[in-house]
Amino acid sequence: MNRAFISCVCLLSALMVFESAKADEPPVKPKRERAAAPARVAPQRTATSQSSNWSGGQMGGSNGASSVNNNFVEPGAYVCPSGSSFGSNCFETPFHFSGHKTVYTIGPFIGYRWMIGKGPYPGATVFGIEGDWSFKNAETSLNQSSSTLIALTGSSVLRTDQFSGSVKQKSDSSIRARLGILVTPWSLLYVTGGVAFGEISGSFAYAGSLCPSSSSSSCTSSSSIGTATTAVNWSDTRLGSTVGAGWETEIAPGWKARAEYRYTDFGTYTKTFALNTSCSGGCSSPSGSVSIDLKESFHTFRVGLAFDLSGFGKAPY
Repeated sequence: MNRAFISCVCLLSALMVFESAKADEPPVKPKRERAAAPARVAPQRTATSQSSNWSGGQMGGSNGASSVNNNFVEPGAYVCPSGSSFGSNCFETPFHFSGHKTVYTIGPFIGYRWMIGKGPYPGATVFGIEGDWSFKNAETSLNQSSSTLIALTGSSVLRTDQFSGSVKQKSDSSIRARLGILVTPWSLLYVTGGVAFGEISGSFAYAGSLCPSSSSSSCTSSSSIGTATTAVNWSDTRLGSTVGAGWETEIAPGWKARAEYRYTDFGTYTKTFALNTSCSGGCSSPSGSVSIDLKESFHTFRVGLAFDLSGFGKAPY
């Protein structure tokens, strides 16, 4: 069916060139133009049309920039001295950070496409499915220290808090559908969306110490009357969603270049860890556990290059 369509296009092109030449040239030249024009124009149209293949397998690679958001909120681990009341004269110290760090990302993709229609022409629909994997190294972290004087009846206690946290987005991948429209026989505008997978790791450490107020602004193990500590690491594979749009165009027979934007979101979730306390008569209400609220997402702009697995216009193998 494609060959019949291409032959018709070539024949019509040759006839149009011939008729134009016949109308413009003096009567003595049509015979020579009649033989030359179809031979010069028809092969060019045939080669161009055959190279514009939008059905079959495709494999390639892409790279670009990824703007990563790592949102980390720990409402505040704490330890309170005896004689105090949490929420009255003893409070937690909030610890949180976020950031939109931009990093380099690179990886391969593979997919398959079906063109709905008889041949590459403007307005034709192309549907496909694609999978990709990308590497990046986007870490956001914060270290925080503070000291608080907690007033008690007739005295006061110094509490020092030391926090450390980090979140890192490493590799990500997706399985997506693609739906596009040919704006020319060689250029495709498309939207894409599907499920995403992200490798995300993090860490958190807290050390809170209680000391008599005479310890000035620091607490040491020798002067401490109570402590609360935790140090944890985690690594998860998160399931999320990704949506985007792009442009793809043929640059040579069987080769296509693309530019694509996507937004990927892994949602909000909570990690909970135990808090170790040591209070020899100096503590009334340690926090007991640590709950960290996390949310990771990223924006990515990629450019890529792919080749057709279908043999440059032939049936897939």
